[in-house]
Amino acid sequence: MSSQMEKFFRKLDRIPAAPNFVRYNFEDLIKTVKAYIGFAKGMPTVSYVDGIKIIKDLVLGLIGPEQAGIAARRLRESPSRAEIIGFVDAFCIYAGERLYRATPAFSDFSEYYQIGRDLFVPVRPTLVAREGGKFKPIFVFGWKSIPLTEFQRRLLMTILEDAIFSLTDFQNSDAEIVFLPEVNGVRYSEVWCRGDYTLLSPSELKNQMEVFLSAREMAYPIIADWLASRTELKKVPVVQPDESLGLQLSFAQPDFDQRGS
Repeated sequence: MSSQMEKFFRKLDRIPAAPNFVRYNFEDLIKTVKAYIGFAKGMPTVSYVDGIKIIKDLVLGLIGPEQAGIAARRLRESPSRAEIIGFVDAFCIYAGERLYRATPAFSDFSEYYQIGRDLFVPVRPTLVAREGGKFKPIFVFGWKSIPLTEFQRRLLMTILEDAIFSLTDFQNSDAEIVFLPEVNGVRYSEVWCRGDYTLLSPSELKNQMEVFLSAREMAYPIIADWLASRTELKKVPVVQPDESLGLQLSFAQPDFDQRGS
């Protein structure tokens, strides 16, 4: 196996975290295959990691909105910097309306949702805070759009319900899922809570996991064929004309004097 193929296969092996996992899941098998292959081939162009750190501090009251904006603008130049500034600014507006009264509860909280033998979807809230005497998992997304169908939204909420809210400490908790999509150059907040979407039934969930696992298996040979075809194209020699042969091409020209009027 070539190093390049190994790199792609490792990416297929690694199940993405819950929000991205649902993006590659469709009720249709072929659409799911195409989406998962796109995941393997794709490379993120923007990272919101630095912005998420600022937002955590803001939610927990360690900094205020003004300090958050300053922190975002002090980040070093990178392809992500402008997007992070817009992301943080939009969250500051939301936080000013939301008025968090949260304290830290868990450090780097993470759970998993099992989809097959030794296969787990990571479920990681941006943070878990304690507010109003209850633990609250808060998810904040930097996506500039919300590319989820109704089915995918239900799938995400079903995974969160199983992975987090089945735990004793969270059974009476709410979820806060904050998206900050951009419309006409301006980001606004869209917030989901627990119960906003009907959960998938056990049979719907089972069927979808079978679709995904089938799509995942189909993706490996397709990626292998794609890489092989790229390799073959690179091997095709490009024939350059040999000027030393003195070859000349001539084309017949129409005889305008003998052409009928």
